[in-house]
Amino acid sequence: MFHWLEDHQFLTGGLTLMVVGALMTTLRELPRTIWNWILWGLIISVEIPDRDPAFRWLRRWVAEHRYARRARQLSLTTQWSSPDPMVEDQEEDEDYSGQGDWKARFILSPAPGTHLMTYRGRLLIFHRDRRALENGGVHSFQETLTVQLLGGNRAMLDDLLKEAHQMAKPRVPGVNILTAQYEDWSVNSLRPKRPLASIVLADDMLDEIIADMRTFLSSGSWYSMRGVPHRRGYLLDGPPGNGKTTLVVAAAGELDLSVAVLNLNSKVMTDESLRTLVDALPYGTILLIEDVDCAFGTKRDAKEVMGVTLSGLLNALDGVSSREGRILFLTTNHPERLDPALIRPGRIDRSFHLGNTTPEQARRLFAWFYNEEGNQNAEIARLANEFADRIPDGSICMAAIQVHLLRYRSDPVAAVRRFDLKQLEFQTPLREDDPPWSTAGESDELSLPCPASHPCEAEAAIVG
Repeated sequence: MFHWLEDHQFLTGGLTLMVVGALMTTLRELPRTIWNWILWGLIISVEIPDRDPAFRWLRRWVAEHRYARRARQLSLTTQWSSPDPMVEDQEEDEDYSGQGDWKARFILSPAPGTHLMTYRGRLLIFHRDRRALENGGVHSFQETLTVQLLGGNRAMLDDLLKEAHQMAKPRVPGVNILTAQYEDWSVNSLRPKRPLASIVLADDMLDEIIADMRTFLSSGSWYSMRGVPHRRGYLLDGPPGNGKTTLVVAAAGELDLSVAVLNLNSKVMTDESLRTLVDALPYGTILLIEDVDCAFGTKRDAKEVMGVTLSGLLNALDGVSSREGRILFLTTNHPERLDPALIRPGRIDRSFHLGNTTPEQARRLFAWFYNEEGNQNAEIARLANEFADRIPDGSICMAAIQVHLLRYRSDPVAAVRRFDLKQLEFQTPLREDDPPWSTAGESDELSLPCPASHPCEAEAAIVG
């Protein structure tokens, strides 16, 4: 063997260099490998993309940490707070500004980069990474949080996540309204829970819908055992201004759900992004598509509207990766315009018509406006009956009546005596306490462009 190697010195030299090079490389990487082993044994790490709900929890948790009070490089998140006094939730480290009763909450958190802080006496490394994205000429960004806990364990990391989750919960009960941002969902606003008694619908429609939703949400195992997709669809139709959106938000508040509003007319929405959004719908969230008749015509081969097609919507709703336990609400002012494929059984399980005001609805709404909480006033009851007698069945939408009662909210007698049906039909006043981003009490994302076709169209956003 040695003689053979002596006879092939060139090959021997090459093998020697290869072995020495490999050994040198190993020795050079050895300190780093040992250090990585040490870190692997001492540090527990978790990476969280911005589309995960925990991303917002931890970002809020860091904003509340004492480190954030000393940080010099900050990132701003603005949230609008409700004019309802119950939702007022000021904190010492947050600033407020706004128009009227609506206030903008400025939440300051450490900017993208690496930040060192402590948690239960352990070093916490918080790294926030941001990448620029572009889709169809629209610029956006994607973020990732990496949390590393030195000397911690899995239980301590779980405690941190639970603490962040608890801190992110609203101080008072409310409904998170989500809107689409790029191909993910983000919280747009928090609506206070409305008392169900304030939602004045014909018969017991609201109770029926909530009972049906409650049964559906508690029947996941039943659906699974029978191989039936655990999804539920509702269609709400009727003239504008009769509470379709309000009904959805009220039901969500009663069942502790969020509402994700999907705008099919968005300029950047495509069939692919639509499918991604539907697949990424968070658990415990209602998917609401408003005025769906405005997005598509009556033909099945409807032309592409702003990049979204009817077939794309149908595929997104019925896709293999569609979330189980999903509740879908479609609203429309013109159900006759909808393609039968969109509202067939299996996609839409229940349909409800929200028509114009009945005298009984007018009486209940009047009594709700003017009765003191928990008290029934005989004089108010008499005025409510007189007010109801002035309203022909189905003559006007609930929004127009609410506008009238708001005008005389401190004078029930004037509300009755000055009621003029003919004049009210064509009034289009705006509420003074509308949020600054909208002129109709809703976020711009909550409405779709659709030609007005009814005197109540201008008031529709006030009650849904």
